[in-house]
Amino acid sequence: MLTKINFQSTVLKVYSFFAVFILFVTPLFTNGQVISGLIRDEQNNPIPYATIFVKETKEGTTSNVDGKFQLQLPKGNYNLTIRSMGFLQENKIVSTQTDSLNLPITLKVQKFELKEVKVFPGKEDPAYFIMRKAMAKAPFYRNKIKHYSADLYIKSNFEFTNIPKLYQNKIELDDGKKLKDYFKENVTYVIESQNKITYDYPDTYDQKVISKKTSLVGIDEPPVMGLITTSIYEERPFQAISPLSSVALKHYNFQYEGYITVGDFDVFKIKVTPKRKSNELLDGYMYIVDRLWCVYNLDLNSSFEFFNFRIKQQYQNLDNDNWLPVSYNISGNISMLGLRGNFYYGSSVKYDSIVENYQSEIQQEIDANQVAKENVAVREKSDKEKELTNQANALSAKEKLSNADVKKVSRLNRKILKEQYRDSTIVASTFNSYNIEDKKDSLQNNIVWDTIRAIPLTPAEIQSYRLADSIVALETMDIDSLSADDKKKKQQSKFNKLLFGHYDLCKDSSIRLGYDGLISTGNFDFNAVDGYKYKQALRFRINPDSGKYVYINPELGYAFNRKALFGSLEGQFINVLADGNSFGFKAGKQSNDFKNPNIGISPALNAISTWFFAENYMKLYETGFVYFEITQRIKKGFTVLANANYDHFYPLENHASYLWSDNKVFSPNIPKGLTATSSALQEQKSFSYALGFEFKQRQRKPWLEESPFLFIDDFYTLRLNYKQGITGIFDSESDFNQLDLSWHQQANISQTAGIDWHLNAGYFFNNDQMHFSQYHHFKTAEIPVLLSSFTNTFQLLNDYEFSTNKSYITLGAEYRTEYILLRYFSFINRKTWSESLHFNYLSTPALENYWEAGYSLNSLFFAGNIGVFTGFKGGDFESVSVKVSISVFD
Repeated sequence: MLTKINFQSTVLKVYSFFAVFILFVTPLFTNGQVISGLIRDEQNNPIPYATIFVKETKEGTTSNVDGKFQLQLPKGNYNLTIRSMGFLQENKIVSTQTDSLNLPITLKVQKFELKEVKVFPGKEDPAYFIMRKAMAKAPFYRNKIKHYSADLYIKSNFEFTNIPKLYQNKIELDDGKKLKDYFKENVTYVIESQNKITYDYPDTYDQKVISKKTSLVGIDEPPVMGLITTSIYEERPFQAISPLSSVALKHYNFQYEGYITVGDFDVFKIKVTPKRKSNELLDGYMYIVDRLWCVYNLDLNSSFEFFNFRIKQQYQNLDNDNWLPVSYNISGNISMLGLRGNFYYGSSVKYDSIVENYQSEIQQEIDANQVAKENVAVREKSDKEKELTNQANALSAKEKLSNADVKKVSRLNRKILKEQYRDSTIVASTFNSYNIEDKKDSLQNNIVWDTIRAIPLTPAEIQSYRLADSIVALETMDIDSLSADDKKKKQQSKFNKLLFGHYDLCKDSSIRLGYDGLISTGNFDFNAVDGYKYKQALRFRINPDSGKYVYINPELGYAFNRKALFGSLEGQFINVLADGNSFGFKAGKQSNDFKNPNIGISPALNAISTWFFAENYMKLYETGFVYFEITQRIKKGFTVLANANYDHFYPLENHASYLWSDNKVFSPNIPKGLTATSSALQEQKSFSYALGFEFKQRQRKPWLEESPFLFIDDFYTLRLNYKQGITGIFDSESDFNQLDLSWHQQANISQTAGIDWHLNAGYFFNNDQMHFSQYHHFKTAEIPVLLSSFTNTFQLLNDYEFSTNKSYITLGAEYRTEYILLRYFSFINRKTWSESLHFNYLSTPALENYWEAGYSLNSLFFAGNIGVFTGFKGGDFESVSVKVSISVFD
């Protein structure tokens, strides 16, 4: 079971990586003319991923892997620029007066000049002079654009060349479907989409999906933007340190390989080589425009854990020296524990309008008619911002920049951006800087894709769509009309769904019925109290209207050693009663851990430790219960909640024995610190209710480009909760009052470091009668292996001994950074890992001033963490332990 959870989480990340490449799109032409052709070199070989740019429409597209391209343009005359790195740029004037035009293109090899014209100061490689200039200019280009809107076409494809049988049968995705239900070996899967996007400074993207098409049968998720929301001018694009970063000179060597002349500008070719092997560094080529010091092209390679990829971007001057990318191409492969595959992503962009970001009092416009519709405010700079800007400009204008100058320019630009955020006319997004609209009723399903597809399909992609169509036809065809072989396949499919489960057994688009199957590993469990357990569960999801959901989940099972039925019925209604409202209920009878599942031991880990090693960490009780909860979002970030809970608690004892030895026995099912006669463990009835609120605020820091390897967000959460047990209602014996206050904050404090800290305090005004499950429990991890992160967790305490029904205060803090100790060693520095210092403090009447300190190395191969922790009571040493956790980006 441990293996299943690890593989499932990792493959979900793999799937998410593929999903990143489902991006955007070109406009929807209904009566344009098609320009198509094949781009070749002088030896008649096709040139893949060349860029074709149309000056009049500000539209860029790329050729496919076979060198074929396609454009849809209205009638008229157009100037086309065809480019590919390593080849001379070709300019064509075409006239679209007929329905179609075939335009063959031959590109000649580009020769870069090394001598004669260009002379640079100093004896070092001229590349450093060029790159320092580009680094100093990077913040300017990063912040140059205030707004743009664009139509984009996106096409991505991928194939798995090898999927181990273990993955196919055991891994489940979020919707409950097995990996084998989605993916077959050596089959290309295609995802295309047409979108309308808008960008607003500094980092807000809105995406409207116009239409989408995929050969992945059963997947209807919206295509999300990934590449378009990052830039090589950022400190950490593509999960790597940019060659234009303020710290790039510490990580890269640069070599000048010549220049070419394009129009009025010279373009320098720079070879980028990492100073060490590392997943966080890129290698390849960058092309920099003289005097402007902006990017002309880039062709970079990198690796990220199990992924190897190549990124190619081509930029175009869209007037007024606004150089923006007009084509994106990524190709690569994955190799992870036997799972191997290839992927590709390409996009075509057509810009509608571009507005510059306060470069002058009068906003510069590219598309005057479109931009005139925008309500653009002219903002007066503060005196401090003007002073910082003048300092940054003066440094950038120096003839020769030092490494210290580059770092200082970067710091000044961060201060400028921070100063701008003091002005209310620049608003930082408080929750989400990326919004996607993917409504079924707004999608255009009648689009003829062959007429608007900007990047032609390859033969493998065409075959992929044919295969998808045949699968859909087979699933929807009446069984009486099928051939004998097809009938057998369909009957076999039904048997497999019964045996292994299926994410959706219902053909109604508004209703989803999920079933885990008869032999799914999630149906089985083992613990010392219940012994062997088996259950069956269904998952209903009803979507009555856009944004409204109803979930109904019945479950029924049997504990064989305890000889007891267990089951529950759970329901949740989201946005049904009102917008921002959630109403839920759950009723049934089952055995539970005394601790909340969010802070207790994982049932899977407990099953392994109990069955193999006779270590039954989890202690359980039984309850017959009815539970109701309602939450209402009052305004953004602020939610109130109320719940009512009725329980009939029963004590339990062990019913299973250790299988592998008569010399080992399970420990009694009694939490440490209590006895079998403790009133908190006896049979009793309880009615309780709770009232509270939660306020969560995301803190946007656009001036601080955080590390992509720390997985720390910028937010804080405040919760206040009052809970009371009432005597006499439904024969309730409960009699207690509790007030609980908690604070949780994550914050990036520099480009390479962040903190995560949590404070929790509470007090029981009355504790005359309580069940032990109603005590306040703490997040502990007595077991040496965890399936969660180390963050804010006591590693050396018993899971139950210090739970309390009195007063308590706990503080947990983690300082996470790219460099503390081990990451300074080169063999570790190759990986995208991070390091952490941990501190946890707890004080209750029974345990005063207990604290733990620790160190951990995080994100080993996506999921692994290893740490060492030491415990103290006051100033006295208590214990030390080495811990391992398996936690994906937690």
